[in-house]
Amino acid sequence: MDEPPEIIYGQDVCDECSMIINEERFAASYVTKSGEIRRFDDIGNMLLYDHKHQEDVHVYWVHDFDAKEWLKATDAFFVLNDDLVTPMGWGLAAFATQEQADAYVAEHDGVIADFAMLQQEIADGNIDPSTLSSHQHDEDMDHEMDSVDE
Repeated sequence: MDEPPEIIYGQDVCDECSMIINEERFAASYVTKSGEIRRFDDIGNMLLYDHKHQEDVHVYWVHDFDAKEWLKATDAFFVLNDDLVTPMGWGLAAFATQEQADAYVAEHDGVIADFAMLQQEIADGNIDPSTLSSHQHDEDMDHEMDSVDE
């Protein structure tokens, strides 16, 4: 259960939206304490599914945006950028180091968050899934997350 799950790209489907998972750098997954594996095409979909289903999760996995290698979500640094095109429009990318996240933000803008903060933003309704079609997120989140960088 401590190993990243296998995703068969172009074949496995997202547990949240039922679309085929194609892009490794945005794919995410979690493993429940009972050993069930959930797979997602977008980090935001994993956060949403987790919030809706409240399963007892053992470990969350995301891919490093640059290296496309699995890393534990709790160890990752996330960038939220409205202009970043992700499979379901969440605009979230994960990075293995703070330096990588800082470099991405310096070049492309965005805000940096950790996994617990993203989970709380979903729980508080600050990331609203109804905005997915417009590839936007709640502006209030920008203000709350800006304070993390200071």
